[in-house]
Amino acid sequence: MSRAYKAQKYIAQSAVLEDRFHRIRTIVGLDVSYPNWRFSSWGIGVAVALAYPSMRILDCIAAVARVCVPYIPGLLAFREMAVLAPALARIQKRTSVDLIVVDGHGIAHPRRAGIATHVGVVFDKPSIGVAKKKLYGVYREEKNDIYIVDDEQRPIAGVLGEGSRRIFVSPGHRVSLMTSIRLIKSMLRRGKLPEPTRIADKITKDLKKKINSGPPGMEVYYIQC
Repeated sequence: MSRAYKAQKYIAQSAVLEDRFHRIRTIVGLDVSYPNWRFSSWGIGVAVALAYPSMRILDCIAAVARVCVPYIPGLLAFREMAVLAPALARIQKRTSVDLIVVDGHGIAHPRRAGIATHVGVVFDKPSIGVAKKKLYGVYREEKNDIYIVDDEQRPIAGVLGEGSRRIFVSPGHRVSLMTSIRLIKSMLRRGKLPEPTRIADKITKDLKKKINSGPPGMEVYYIQC
């Protein structure tokens, strides 16, 4: 695991937490699910492109691949990149990507290197993490807004919603915290999740039910969804 920790340190140091993007026209939402196929570990990664601000679906690709990295708390990004990276790479060939919204954390992570930061740094794209649960940090309220702060009292995430509808918004790469919160608020339509990850989550769950005959004899295959 020491190699993974070193990689996360490098990713965290490479992350830019300032607004370095131009006009946003296309947003890609990313999510992962894991079919319960016996004797194998496979994942389904979905990349869905939406027009902004209308949230109209433009394109969608799912990548199905073997996942060799076990689940280890704090290192989930290495497991999920096995299916998210192929899906995102494929959709990038077909449409421009101005912003990536990932189901997971950005810098709101013990080593400031959640899945949104991994994806943003690797693809050098503006990225934001939107998680359903807090992974790291403590709550702090400022002027009726709630944030998550790290051990040095630095804000690393914004908290939107209340109770079971709370979500945790943290920048991944090339987006500031306050801009991340503002952008995610503009994507909220129905339910507690912003449209990019809400739609990606629904597609991954639907595919998980449909793909029940086991994986094909190839390392990665793609589905137009």
